[in-house]
Amino acid sequence: MKKIAISILIMIVIVSTMTYMYLSYLANFQNAQKSNREFEVYLNRQISGWELTTIINKAIDNNRQNDIEKDKKGKYIDNGTNSLRIEIQFIDDEVTYSMENIAQKGTDLFFVYYKDIQFQNKEVQYHDRTNQISYMLFEQVTQ
Repeated sequence: MKKIAISILIMIVIVSTMTYMYLSYLANFQNAQKSNREFEVYLNRQISGWELTTIINKAIDNNRQNDIEKDKKGKYIDNGTNSLRIEIQFIDDEVTYSMENIAQKGTDLFFVYYKDIQFQNKEVQYHDRTNQISYMLFEQVTQ
């Protein structure tokens, strides 16, 4: 009788553990999908500078909410799960700037100068572990 009770208890623990792991995986997957949807709407289409300003602000807010650390230069460090980096390549001077550079100079200033300029997403990378967007590159299309 004692062996049967122990066996049933072990089976309950195993099933509970497996259920918890599955539900945790499902929650993480749904969270990654929700986060990706916010940014994937901008893929493969031209967007204006004011939309790009919104994307930069969303990415910075995302990193702050997820407690992503910064390096000595003030750039967010890739944590392999939910960090997000955005870079913008300008045709004016053929230089690529990070979202942190633009934020340091002021997204409001970026908005003033580039609100009517068109940009296009040229590259997207995903985290291997979570399949959440980790990097986006936007390129200036018009002047």
